[in-house]
Amino acid sequence: MLNEKNDENLFELVWLGNSSDKALSEINFTHEFTNNYQLKEYIIDKSDSSIIVILSESISFDITSLVECPQICAIYNEKLVCLYCLPRMISSVETYMKNKQQQQQQQQEIKKKSNQSCLSKILSIVRKYWFLIGLLLSILIAYIFPNVGKTGGYIRSEWTVKYGCIIFIFFLNGLSIVTRQLAKEVLHIRLHTFVQIYSLIIFPFLVYGLSLLLAKTSMNKTLIFGIIIMASMPPTISGSVIMTKNALGNEYAALLNAILSSVLGTFLSPAVIFLFMKNSIFDFLSKTSNTQHGLNYSHVIKNLCLTILLPLFIGQMIHLLWTKKIIYIREKFHFAELNSLALLIVVWSVFSTVFSTGSFQTIQKIDLLILIFINGGIYILFSLLIIIIARLPIRHWQFSEKDTVAIMFCGVMKNLGMGIPLINALHDNTNQYIGDLLPLPLIIYHTEQLLIGTIQVILLKHWIEKKFNKPTQTLKHNTYVQSNNEDELKTDESETINVAC
Repeated sequence: MLNEKNDENLFELVWLGNSSDKALSEINFTHEFTNNYQLKEYIIDKSDSSIIVILSESISFDITSLVECPQICAIYNEKLVCLYCLPRMISSVETYMKNKQQQQQQQQEIKKKSNQSCLSKILSIVRKYWFLIGLLLSILIAYIFPNVGKTGGYIRSEWTVKYGCIIFIFFLNGLSIVTRQLAKEVLHIRLHTFVQIYSLIIFPFLVYGLSLLLAKTSMNKTLIFGIIIMASMPPTISGSVIMTKNALGNEYAALLNAILSSVLGTFLSPAVIFLFMKNSIFDFLSKTSNTQHGLNYSHVIKNLCLTILLPLFIGQMIHLLWTKKIIYIREKFHFAELNSLALLIVVWSVFSTVFSTGSFQTIQKIDLLILIFINGGIYILFSLLIIIIARLPIRHWQFSEKDTVAIMFCGVMKNLGMGIPLINALHDNTNQYIGDLLPLPLIIYHTEQLLIGTIQVILLKHWIEKKFNKPTQTLKHNTYVQSNNEDELKTDESETINVAC
């Protein structure tokens, strides 16, 4: 019996049939022929060759004409069932074809694994970035079917979405907050004070100064004030907590500050925005506010309390009464994903209204490009600024590495879930054009903070790992001066916090 190498050199494997009918795509044929005459012309000059023919089932003719050719030692159908073989070549042909079958199976397995690998990679990307993908899809659907989700549309989104979804988001927030985890961080007053002042005061006032400079340009004034509203928002709960945790930061500090900012922001953010609206540059906003007499702070606070604080409080009370059941339900029904899905519905509704009213047509493309650039610059600049301040080498001030990560994410991330109801409360659809454009800077910023934040997680995680894996005396000292809750954080590292935007 010939070995495999000799078998490969001994025979020529040819295909007889249409190329489109070739089922054995994993096998490499020496030649391919579409009819009997082409094959016979080929073998005329192949007197010393041993040819094995694979016959397509689509060709029907008597194989006797092929058997008469001495160069043809075997004929198989496309299922690799032997139809004819020279008696003296049976052993060699069987060995050769067995090797070919194994080759075919191996190629099929490789192809199958490759397809599975590609599918697995695609699914992995979808799972990792499903919110961003959903954001693009929601905008696309809003563009194609604007009448469904627009204000006054088929589903009456001014009630079902702008109230229903927002209440649902913060109700699930309340159900997801674990009070025991917050108690671990409540005494870290210096950190909490710094984050709240930076996020709710320093950030919006500095951006307000930048906006006054932008107002001197030809940029759309409504978009400029949308940037101010974006800067006045408290941090998103889920984004700041999850990214802090992924970067190995102090996740409990992030959770407490995000919740505290949401509560304080309910009252402070509208007050700051109303203060900025008093500037004569933004008079057009005051004249189109939700009351006949201009600005109405109490009306805005009432709306925010009903849509944010009340469902948050009710959800937390239910969590405290039935903690174990709520934790089980939270994990079973993926509250974090449900919250994000509800947020996508809100975004879809906003863009449906924008597309239906044609508000985008009034915006110059250059303004949108500038807005994207400015938002990204604001996020990066304020991230660097808060890290520098938090790490200033001043005694009794410098925060630990893990605390700094939490401070950064809580200080610069902004809450889209709170921004939409606040804008709704400000205008109540009294001016559709302004109501359509004001959320755009916040939506764009929310998208950019997710993208840039993903990169920051990698860099900050590397920073912390490098710091804590360095066996030096300095490291021991730094570890000693970490915040009091870090040891507890390590013991609870396997816990998952599912909270929404």
